[in-house]
Amino acid sequence: MPLKPAQLASLLRSLSTLGTHVWITGGVAVDFLIGRWTRDHKDLDLIAFTTDRARLQAELATLDIRLDYDGGWNTHWNFETDGARHTGLEIVFLEPAEPKSGILVITADNPAGAPAGRYGLIPDALDPARVATLDGVAFRVCSAASEWWSRHSSATLIPGRTLEPKIAHDLALLETLVPKKLRTVLEQI
Repeated sequence: MPLKPAQLASLLRSLSTLGTHVWITGGVAVDFLIGRWTRDHKDLDLIAFTTDRARLQAELATLDIRLDYDGGWNTHWNFETDGARHTGLEIVFLEPAEPKSGILVITADNPAGAPAGRYGLIPDALDPARVATLDGVAFRVCSAASEWWSRHSSATLIPGRTLEPKIAHDLALLETLVPKKLRTVLEQI
């Protein structure tokens, strides 16, 4: 069941109290970058650094956010909102990289079936000073260029993945924020 904007805002308001840096990514990031809710969301995707993993898990426990699934680099968490538990929080852990970026490390035994390897984000994807606001909630967000690039290139990362309507929707919105000249450069990465 999709999470309502009010539920996402409530969760993000709680998460904004964390001492650990985390960034919104995925569809909710697109909505924050655009400045309005544009579609339903089944989950909230975040990025954090592997070096902060233990600290983040302890902080999430204080918010009654519990780990459901640990796939190494990809984790799923449950949380309570509106008096019910939800399983719609996904946190991907990246190795920190410069400048203001990260590297996704996927091992050969990953349950998602993604090819093993090291996948770097584009530079400046994870600027800790980049904050967007929606429904009165200010939160760190990945760059629009990074969000566009990840959707554009994701079809090659997961075997058999196709351009879902929600991804096409996100790409169209992001293209209003990322100049064509930059998109052309990013397509070559």
